Amino acid sequence: MSLIIPEYIKALDPYKPGNQRREAAFKHDVKMVFSLASNENPIGTSTKVIQAIMDSVSGIGLYPDPASTDLVAALAAKFDKNPNQIVCGHGSESLMAHIVNAFSDINERVLTSRGTFAGIYVKTHKNGRKLNRVPLLNYGYDLEKLLTRIHPNTRIIYISNPNNPTGTMIPKDELDWFLAQIPDNILIVLDEAYSYYAAQHEGYVNGLQYDLPNLIVLQTLSKTHGLAGMRVGYAIGPEELISTLYKVKLPFEPSLLAQKAAVAALSDDDFLTETIRINSISLKMFLALFDKLGIKYANPYANFVMIIMESEQFAADFCRHTFEHGVSVRNCKPFGLANCVRISTGTEEQTEYACQVFEHVYNDMINNIIN
Repeated sequence: MSLIIPEYIKALDPYKPGNQRREAAFKHDVKMVFSLASNENPIGTSTKVIQAIMDSVSGIGLYPDPASTDLVAALAAKFDKNPNQIVCGHGSESLMAHIVNAFSDINERVLTSRGTFAGIYVKTHKNGRKLNRVPLLNYGYDLEKLLTRIHPNTRIIYISNPNNPTGTMIPKDELDWFLAQIPDNILIVLDEAYSYYAAQHEGYVNGLQYDLPNLIVLQTLSKTHGLAGMRVGYAIGPEELISTLYKVKLPFEPSLLAQKAAVAALSDDDFLTETIRINSISLKMFLALFDKLGIKYANPYANFVMIIMESEQFAADFCRHTFEHGVSVRNCKPFGLANCVRISTGTEEQTEYACQVFEHVYNDMINNIIN
């Protein structure tokens, strides 16, 4: 007897990471090999985090605290929230899946945009929900169009701010207006994976400043805090919504070491300051190069910049050729932006080398030298 697999599961594709950590047959003399494909922290991890992990290794024979008590307390103190308003998970993506599961039913709808974080597409489809998407407007959310697509069965609206992979930002006045239009019976999920970077720009508003009964804000420690390998995210919202998420989340997430690492990461302001400083330098170097070469890009408000190529094939070839030189970047086709490439920031040394590679590859492609 063969097992029955739901059609919406059969239709899914396994996740393909942007970071190509595999052996490659480079076609050129490669001076450096690194990834600018996954928006990771280029300076690594805080020494306080490493020490906290080393101090906690002897405890890995025990189950972690299911309530993440110490981590929740640290987050509550940092953001001036009640601990009952916070839940932690294996990254914000894990919490995203729990949100879809908890606040919608089979065949009910999740509304978002094309060209946003593909994780919400997967979490919607794998739970048997219907996904409605509207086109981007100038590589950002078209908030007016989103409002027109609200259906009687719409249960969740997902917004990524800044948006991944475009890097664009919804300014405060526009977000204020949009949130005021949403009925109370629709949950708004505001994904702020890049909030620390965006906070350096005028006009950005952190979702934690809102006090709405139907808003959950997702944030992560993967980016600015250098914990991508630990998988730590958190959701903050009204107590009733957070208590509902505790009913569906995995009981022992995040792991013991992840919880200890996260508490240490939140205490290291110097590491955070240096991360933001390096990000600003790298972005300026990339934008100067793209302006010089005449490459179009979406204005970035995170730790990456999305460049806009002449065609889908040109974008795919650019990714392939830069990888042959040791630099991995992210083809945006899985996000629905097939002619675009997302490039994460790096250290100054990485950025300088990447700029050399990008300029060489782009000019060769324009001159039809690369076959």
